[in-house]
Amino acid sequence: MEHPFSVRSWDRQDFAQMFRLLKHLGYNTVMIWPTPETAPMPLSAEDTATLRSYRAVIDDAKATGLECWFTYCPNVISKEEVRALPWKDRSLYSTTHVVRFDDEAKAKTYLEHRQSILQLVDNADAYVVIDGDPGGYFGAPIEEYLRILKSDQQAVPGKRVIPWLWSGWGRKTSKGFWSAPVAPPVRLSLEALKKEMTGEWELLPGRSHREGWANGRIPVAETERAGLMSRSTIMCYEAIEFEPTPPATVLQFDIIRQVLKQESELSSTAQGVFGNCQNAVLVLPNLFFFGRAAADLSYLDKPEDEVLADLARQLGDAAGVLIPAWSCLKLPLAELPADLAARVLALRLDTDLAKSIPGGPARYLEIMAAQVDSRRKLLEAVAEKPGNESQAAESLANGTAALLRWWQVHRYVGMGRRGDPFQWAFIHPSQVAILKGHAKECASVWPDVEARAAQRLAETGLVSQEEATKLLHGLTGRKQ
Repeated sequence: MEHPFSVRSWDRQDFAQMFRLLKHLGYNTVMIWPTPETAPMPLSAEDTATLRSYRAVIDDAKATGLECWFTYCPNVISKEEVRALPWKDRSLYSTTHVVRFDDEAKAKTYLEHRQSILQLVDNADAYVVIDGDPGGYFGAPIEEYLRILKSDQQAVPGKRVIPWLWSGWGRKTSKGFWSAPVAPPVRLSLEALKKEMTGEWELLPGRSHREGWANGRIPVAETERAGLMSRSTIMCYEAIEFEPTPPATVLQFDIIRQVLKQESELSSTAQGVFGNCQNAVLVLPNLFFFGRAAADLSYLDKPEDEVLADLARQLGDAAGVLIPAWSCLKLPLAELPADLAARVLALRLDTDLAKSIPGGPARYLEIMAAQVDSRRKLLEAVAEKPGNESQAAESLANGTAALLRWWQVHRYVGMGRRGDPFQWAFIHPSQVAILKGHAKECASVWPDVEARAAQRLAETGLVSQEEATKLLHGLTGRKQ
């Protein structure tokens, strides 16, 4: 993704701004994941320098008054092919390699490599190791996870190592990642941790945004059952933002309310709650609400408009121009003023909170205005039922162009690589669904509308004729 959407595009100043932002919002801890897994073995001089540069980032977090936790996934590493790429351009998921420990020589080499990385960033307050996704593999014995954790303790003596209970180490499944029960391997992990772990260690039991989805809240329940909640922080995964998700300001206040209320019974025992986001700039309202409500549960019952008004005032937007902008992806055309994007751009945000947004307040307003403009143009394109094939083609081309222009702002490529061509999966599905519904309706009336719409789209210069044709096929679902 482009700056400042992707954390991997940030420099030290961006991180420092984010740390100040979190402090303003009431947070006391931040977890960073600079994807050390993308450094192939052995460490190059360039990768060593890059990893060492995160020491300053960690120090900046601590200077702001935040604890800083460093995350490093287990037994996952990138293949040699990424070595020539700049650090920020490396894609972990497209080049990942899982190190199995049944080959002792390879296991030893990997652990030495891992320790050398941790020693470069040994100034963090704690070190987090997820139990899978990514990392681990089906059937991996729990002894391997313990070996990684203990190796990390040796690399950073005296520092806390925090197992992140998520999917269950070594969980066996053959019908999809979440098809096998999560509770048994998580229970096995907890039993092994209680028995084998010594020194400084805590737990990060994770939960999904609702029960019946992914791991539900099984790791949290199992941690409580094991009597280990007092040394745990609850990871409320997906409460602030779903992952993975294309960049979009999707308000998740109802999910935050549900999750925090559900875990409130453990608030007197657990050390706290954590949230995650991959797009801190766009989900600022969710970050604000989660932080305020976690500190004061009575804030959970505040109406959405009042929460957004509180945030707007803290940013220096007393008139609340940003309130409909934050809500734009769910508002109908009649409730999106034609001049809203221009009004957003005309704002001048100069509070300390606004100045703490990575990329700065002016860039933030440009991003919000672009999102509003994309949403409005999309809704305008599909607002009326076309009267003929020409109008239908025009509406499809205009709707597609609206979403393409938003993508050109953020350049999200999912698990792909920088420079990958546009796909519909790179736009939030709630917006694509609107255009798909319109496209299918048009195609059912005018069979040749795709070709005409593709030609008009290509004439905008946003994509080639070939790319335009593929995109229109993707909307209607027709076979090529």
